[in-house]
Amino acid sequence: MPDTAVNAAVSALIARQVADGHQIGVQVCAYQWGKIVVDAAAGTMGPGDPRPVQPDSLFCSFSVTKGVASLALHQLVDAGRIDVDKPVVAYWPAFGRHGKDRMTVAQAMSHQGGLHAMPEPFVAEHITDWNAGLRRMEDAVPAWEPGTATGYHAVTFGWIVGGIVAGAGGGHIGDLIRTAIAEPLGVADEMFVGVPDPSAPTVRDRLTTLAITAAGDGLPIPPDHDFYKAMPVAMWPYFNTAPFRHACLPSGNGHFSARALAKMYAALALDGSLDGVRLLSSGAVREASTRIETAEMDRVLMTPLNKGVGFMHGGPSELPGPMGPRITAFGHPGAGGPVAFADPEFGLSIAITSNKMQFPAPGTGPTLDICQLIRAELEAR
Repeated sequence: MPDTAVNAAVSALIARQVADGHQIGVQVCAYQWGKIVVDAAAGTMGPGDPRPVQPDSLFCSFSVTKGVASLALHQLVDAGRIDVDKPVVAYWPAFGRHGKDRMTVAQAMSHQGGLHAMPEPFVAEHITDWNAGLRRMEDAVPAWEPGTATGYHAVTFGWIVGGIVAGAGGGHIGDLIRTAIAEPLGVADEMFVGVPDPSAPTVRDRLTTLAITAAGDGLPIPPDHDFYKAMPVAMWPYFNTAPFRHACLPSGNGHFSARALAKMYAALALDGSLDGVRLLSSGAVREASTRIETAEMDRVLMTPLNKGVGFMHGGPSELPGPMGPRITAFGHPGAGGPVAFADPEFGLSIAITSNKMQFPAPGTGPTLDICQLIRAELEAR
């Protein structure tokens, strides 16, 4: 555990959050200029599981997974194997059906493809059958002309990025994440997009359990809204199940520790490398941190968001967000509270994993409180 003032402050804050019922279990890790400055954990492994959270406990972190998957794609861009301004069909010819032939990789990765809807009625195989997901994206009809609007591809993003990566010769994206990101960083046992064997004791005993609250619960959202087309209510109960943990869904079922995520983003907060391990070239990091594809109102999430090529960005806003005020901060939040990102202007990375899903009012909440405290302690405001 780092002997820093910011680590002591964060440890005290998350202990209070647990005591006040705002968290069940939580991990927080942060790096600045390549050095770990926060590595804190509090609470328990889940509802009915009183074991204390450990630094290597694994949390399902929902759409935080999109940032990890996006890095895998950016590595192929950096290697010259993908051009994000080319159409997806340059790498995945079958994707071009039903008016998708001109959709660029950048549009697809920034949720501008109109491909947010999941099949109805929902069944478990819709999130666990990889090949069926790819076929659905090939056969999907866009809800609008690609590039003319944006709507969060909450689940479908996983098959989109996976299909592009495979078509560009990157193989299965779950394998690529492991071999090109997790293993080089030395975090292969704490970064899974598809847990190989959830019943293996070395993994099973580190898996936290979610206290699940469906996204949109209690909000006045019409049942036929695009929000529920992208995130069906019937989907959420499956996230604690072994088949879901085992499946590869690079849009939403990454199981991570906060320190694995923070280490990944620590490299991206610098020049793309950390401790002799290079994930991206410095030029590719600049591109990822500065290229914004759209800042328009999101038709699914009903709020404007700064979206890059796979990554979400921070930026000035009437209401503060976890990634902070700088638009060059990039990473991804997840449903219910987790977040992981790099803030290159301050050499900062922050990762938070948690198992109590909650959806506080914009500009509030325990995740925001943690991020703001870290920035304040490090004078990174």
